[in-house]
Amino acid sequence: MRYSAETETAANDEAALRERRSSWRATLVGALIGLLIVMALLMKWLMEHQVASAAQRRMQEMASRAAAARCFELTPRRVANACRKELEAKSAPVE
Repeated sequence: MRYSAETETAANDEAALRERRSSWRATLVGALIGLLIVMALLMKWLMEHQVASAAQRRMQEMASRAAAARCFELTPRRVANACRKELEAKSAPVE
């Protein structure tokens, strides 16, 4: 009787160990899938942000070119140069 009880507890311990291993693996796989989803969403947001920034930059460059063209339309050369210098000062990056 004693022998069968020992083998039964050993079998139960082994089954519990297998169950813990599969539970650990399932948790790891779930965490990795969740991380993959978060990374995909972050990449989507980053791409949208980059596209919006590029569009904004293009609009600013168009406005700057239009302002420079208006400066070149001014007749006196001194006035045109002063206008261009003023535009350069406005568009200089602030550090």
